[in-house]
Amino acid sequence: MQGEFRGDFTRDTYDKSKHFLRVLMQQGRVQLDADFNEQTSILLNRLQTLAKDVFGLQGGPEENCGFEFIGNEEQINNINNLEEEEKQKLKQLLQSQGYLISKGNYYVNGILCENDEFISYSQQPDFTPEPIDPCKVKLNGTTYLAYLDVWERHITPIEDRDDLKINIREVALGGADTATRSKLVWQVKLKQLKDNQDIETVAKQVTKDHDYFRSVLGQELLKSGEGKIIARVTKPSSGINNPCIIPFNSKFRGTENHLYRAEIFTVYPDDNKNKLSFVWSRENSSIVFPIVTSTVINSSAIALNLEYLGKDKDSSLSSGDWVEIIDDDYILQNSDRQLLKVEQVDHIENQVILSGDGKSKIFLKEKHPLLRRWDSGEVKVNLSDVNHKWFPLEDGIEIQLQADTQNSFYQVGDYWLIPVRTATGNVEWPKRKNEEGKLEPQPQSPHGTNHYYAPLAIILGNPNKVIVHDCRTKIGKKENSIPVEIKKDNNTQIYEPQQNSTPPIPQKETTTQIIKEFNSIINASWHHDQVLEATISKQEENSSNIPEDQLFNLKSQDLRNLFTKLGLVIQFKKPVRIDSLHKSSVSVLAHTDNVFRGEVFYILPMIVEPVQVKKLETKSIRWAIGNDVLDRNVNIITEVEALTNESNGYTKAVRLITPDDWPQKAVFNQSNIYQFTILLRGDWIMNEEPLFDNVNFDLQGDLNKGIIPDRLRQQCQENGILLSKNSILVTEKENLKWRLLNEGKIYIIKIDNMKLTVSNIQALDGNNLWPGVPERFSGNGSEGGDWVSIIHIKT
Repeated sequence: MQGEFRGDFTRDTYDKSKHFLRVLMQQGRVQLDADFNEQTSILLNRLQTLAKDVFGLQGGPEENCGFEFIGNEEQINNINNLEEEEKQKLKQLLQSQGYLISKGNYYVNGILCENDEFISYSQQPDFTPEPIDPCKVKLNGTTYLAYLDVWERHITPIEDRDDLKINIREVALGGADTATRSKLVWQVKLKQLKDNQDIETVAKQVTKDHDYFRSVLGQELLKSGEGKIIARVTKPSSGINNPCIIPFNSKFRGTENHLYRAEIFTVYPDDNKNKLSFVWSRENSSIVFPIVTSTVINSSAIALNLEYLGKDKDSSLSSGDWVEIIDDDYILQNSDRQLLKVEQVDHIENQVILSGDGKSKIFLKEKHPLLRRWDSGEVKVNLSDVNHKWFPLEDGIEIQLQADTQNSFYQVGDYWLIPVRTATGNVEWPKRKNEEGKLEPQPQSPHGTNHYYAPLAIILGNPNKVIVHDCRTKIGKKENSIPVEIKKDNNTQIYEPQQNSTPPIPQKETTTQIIKEFNSIINASWHHDQVLEATISKQEENSSNIPEDQLFNLKSQDLRNLFTKLGLVIQFKKPVRIDSLHKSSVSVLAHTDNVFRGEVFYILPMIVEPVQVKKLETKSIRWAIGNDVLDRNVNIITEVEALTNESNGYTKAVRLITPDDWPQKAVFNQSNIYQFTILLRGDWIMNEEPLFDNVNFDLQGDLNKGIIPDRLRQQCQENGILLSKNSILVTEKENLKWRLLNEGKIYIIKIDNMKLTVSNIQALDGNNLWPGVPERFSGNGSEGGDWVSIIHIKT
């Protein structure tokens, strides 16, 4: 139970590490709430684990993937299965409300989030964000991260009062309390990012690397915290003669079983979050009283009329009690918490007078206002002064907070449940044997409230329109297909037939030149004759006996030199345009493998330099491929110089190198980097071939707005290009050049001689970085050590 659960429970018995499959009831036995709740937890864990195995930490179905953050009309145009009339309504809503959230389903940590309708960002069902002016965002060029915050809220019959729907309380029972509910709360939020960032790179890394996404969110937004506490019971210091209290040697001196709740109430905003306070309740803070009306007496007192005041002293209020005023907004908006003291209680009129900072507030019935009782005031703690200090609750119960704020932190709302039983006179708390064989209570992480987060989009303001990079993960439907083996030139290739391919359109005869030969990589090397030193002696013929650490000798310093001094040199079959070399079209991924976190990617920024190849040499290189060693004679580039003749604007080789400060980054301190991947986008190594130029240039107004005019669609279709609904138009140079992405192909639209010309970009043909090297890391040689087994390229 890791939600915001405050019910009158006996305890929470679910323990994932026990791997229980089900709860089995027995005849004639006592039925406990904990058994029923554990069965629900077992089932939920199985379902959510299954969803997480399918979708990962976040993801949605391709057909009904919800929670798209919509900031411009182009996104609305690309929505499938939506009538034109509906799209127009959404565009009007976008204009009036600023941002929209699409309907559909999305899974976060295996938890299903459902949005039934398109809604505006400012009018979410369980969240009212601070207003953001989209016009100011456009003008200022502000960058935001849109993300999903998901958590469970506990709902009692008090919060479930709705005149329009059937409520959970059974009126036939005359007001008797029954079962409560858990409600999934999802909230779409925005966090402003630093300006002048490459948002496309940030979006890629946020999507692929969940740890990086959490680091972008920042520690202040992550709940629950990572601080821990220990709970125990101590013996009394003197004898107790009260016959209603059990003997002192049983330690716990209360008269009833309780489920204590210790909860972080305030974290004061100092530099290290060392100062905080907590409160506690012996009934899991489940003693609440619905508020009917309120009256402010003065600046330090408020009178509340309550619906009821409880049936006995244990479930009622008395002078000196501490209470918290709650309503839906207070919980859902993460408001600053406030504790008030009960001064007077009128049991006839069901009225209480509270002292404290009596802020004037209008309590709305539909917001379900209530008063929550705590059995303590705020207990203030300075973690820097704790030093294993125990804080007493009552009847011998003590807790200790963890003082290590460098590696952990506490958040408001973090709570721990402490079951206490008179039969044992002790708390139920996990223990472990120490070196002396004695049982000691162990520090425990918060029992809740757990929040789960998922990135939705990176948003950048722009004078023309808001640019949105979608960060959601989609799981598409894959039809069954049988790969066909095609043998050609003694090499076996696998051909997989494409599914749902678009029927060919009769093409109009044109004079457009047909591209018969794609551009490709003919050579690429990191000058690895200087950093990869094969130390294998020539006499050894049995390569399988070669020690793994002798196959390569690439140390950490060599790795830094590889990226900062030598760089990766890529030589192309045909020249590429220098003005097409930009960092957003190349990504270098460093792969690490962590047993706890799985595969992790780091995106390395690269500087792109046009160069001239001066010298190539043939060298014998060895790679570890699984259990085998592969020898290849490879032509490598060993000498280059900066390109001086740039008059024609083309180059046949480029060098990728990192900025000077990048070697100090954490990625180069990892000891388990096993692979680097270079991703080159199609418009980087491009062949731009004109397709047609018979479109009048007066379409530039729509193109600047990101709209693909109908006339352009018609012209494309007549020339054999069918534009899908998901086509994306990007303004590269306003009134001069646009980039059209359609079905994996890139088209360049630009003004040429007072006409709009449409050209096609052809990408790489898929050559590997080095011949004969598979696009995976070497099996035996990739499990530790500061070296890279294989550096390869994907296209």
